[in-house]
Amino acid sequence: MAVIDAPVETDVDDSVDEAPDTVAGIRLPAVFARVHSVFSRRVIAMVVVLILLAVTLAVPVQTYWNQRGEFRRLQAANEQLARDVEHYQRRVTEQNDPAYIEAAAREQLQYVMPGEKPLVLTYPSREQHEQAQEKAREYAANPWYQNLWDAVSTPPEDK
Repeated sequence: MAVIDAPVETDVDDSVDEAPDTVAGIRLPAVFARVHSVFSRRVIAMVVVLILLAVTLAVPVQTYWNQRGEFRRLQAANEQLARDVEHYQRRVTEQNDPAYIEAAAREQLQYVMPGEKPLVLTYPSREQHEQAQEKAREYAANPWYQNLWDAVSTPPEDK
């Protein structure tokens, strides 16, 4: 069997639009052109499938992350509520103690036991304290003879 290497003349137009076996203006053998077209179709099909898969899974994945965040927030709220319940249960048991009731009655209602003498201390209010300090500053700023004249000319306020 002999192979003849004779040039074959064909009327082939080198334009890109009409030649099926060219890629980007480069002439390819027919086998490579066919593989290239099949490969590009598969790539395009795979890209389309991946895009559809991403679009299909986007909403469920977003829902999953949202629900997971909500679950964490609810767990934190439940833990806070459990701490509040424990705090209030301690207060209820504390308030059922007779010693606590007695101490609260003495402090808040100023109750005394029979035979005890009540002693009530009254402290001046903040305004009264500030007024007294202002009077002391004015008294210290006056000359001595003015203070003497004020003491003689005005009667005491507490009588």
